[in-house]
Amino acid sequence: MIIPGLKDVEIIKIEKIGDRIALYVQLPKCTYQSPVCKKETSKVHDYRIQKINHLKCFERLTILFYKRRRYVCNFGKYFSENSPFVVKYQHHSYEWNQVMSDVLLKPKHLKKLQKY
Repeated sequence: MIIPGLKDVEIIKIEKIGDRIALYVQLPKCTYQSPVCKKETSKVHDYRIQKINHLKCFERLTILFYKRRRYVCNFGKYFSENSPFVVKYQHHSYEWNQVMSDVLLKPKHLKKLQKY
């Protein structure tokens, strides 16, 4: 199944929660360069689950539960993998942000905002 904005993502599980669809996703495991020592590492420290709002799928709101890997470098410093669909510490995907900016910047909405 191809879902917009989720290219090269492994979908672990799909479930219906109320009127929403929950997708449990993760990226394929690979090596990353440590920001501290600049060496390649594939040693996983732990996983964190990040809840992300995404676009509608099948006319239902979609929530991503992203299993983000945290790696450890040779100096014992921890860092997260780079995600292609969400910025670190954010709760909305890139696609969701693009759609919202398009909706808010349409001229008909600006006319409504000028009244206030």
